[in-house]
Amino acid sequence: MAETPEKMRSLFPAEAARYLDTPSMGVPPKPTTEAVRQAVEAWASASARFEDWDQIREECRPLIAAEFAVDPEHIALIPSVVPAVAYVGEQVSRRRGLLLAHRSEFRSLLLPLMQAFGEDRLRWVSGPYTTETFLHALDENVAAVAVSTVSSHDGARPDLTRLSEACRTAGAELLVDATQSMGVVELGFDPQEAALVASAGYKGLLAPRGTGYAVIRPDFSTEAPSSASPYGMVDTPQVGSYGPPLLPRQGGARLDQSPAWLSWVGAQTSLAALGRFSLQDRQQYVLSLAERLRHGLQQADLPVPASDLSSPIITYATKEPRPVLAALERAGVRASVRRGALRFGFHIYVEDETVDLVQEILLREQGQIL
Repeated sequence: MAETPEKMRSLFPAEAARYLDTPSMGVPPKPTTEAVRQAVEAWASASARFEDWDQIREECRPLIAAEFAVDPEHIALIPSVVPAVAYVGEQVSRRRGLLLAHRSEFRSLLLPLMQAFGEDRLRWVSGPYTTETFLHALDENVAAVAVSTVSSHDGARPDLTRLSEACRTAGAELLVDATQSMGVVELGFDPQEAALVASAGYKGLLAPRGTGYAVIRPDFSTEAPSSASPYGMVDTPQVGSYGPPLLPRQGGARLDQSPAWLSWVGAQTSLAALGRFSLQDRQQYVLSLAERLRHGLQQADLPVPASDLSSPIITYATKEPRPVLAALERAGVRASVRRGALRFGFHIYVEDETVDLVQEILLREQGQIL
């Protein structure tokens, strides 16, 4: 049986109730902190075995597959989204056509694709991070579209079902960064419709940095990676991790990278904790808080960016964001500033009263709002 929001919040430190900076870094559950502490102590006492940590890391594959709602064989275990974006992006770039991307796209998705396609094959879009913005520039000359499930800079959440359908009609591939939605809300589309869906693990998935995941569509997971790791190769009892031949594993696992062991200890525990609370229930709780803040800001005539779908991230622009951020921090509220806007990111550890507190502070500081 899925746990209640109250039960889930009990897994986190009290300070997480006012923590609205998950888009920068998530707060680990108490069991995750304890698991990492024990791993460090085992390492320090010379009693640790890396083979145990390798097994713990492998346990993350089915756990994250359940979050993506795909078979574990399609999952790559990686340190960040970059290796997966580079791997699939290089294959897509061999096709004729342009890369379509937003000028405010997060660079972990953008830079590997720019490297693969070259700047002369980029078609930029600007303005609202919405489906219509992308659809307006999508035609038969586009080979691939780079997009995030939730925009890091302003929290907009495009309708990726519509965009995926449009890409299929235009013959374009979809490459998706799901970092700002994973663990918090549903993807909003079938990940197997995209060439790639990748996510870092240290934000909504509540793991230490150095963990990440990718769903790679089978037709893009047949080549040997150019940056192959022993963890992505098939070992034999006779050879182990030494020498030839180069025999990649099947499916997404061929892109696996050498792991930061302690980070994966934390990742496995956090994924197991999230799995106790259904993604649908997580989404319902988180979006109810975020929409309350969005509605309150709109009622006060404070600007909030447009979003096709309800988003766990709410932002708005201020004349002087730093003093407002300082006022929030004095009240124990952790937020951030991106591109001149205050950014608030919700997760299951945030309590309902935090929304009221934030609105009270923002209204008190409204003389600084654009």
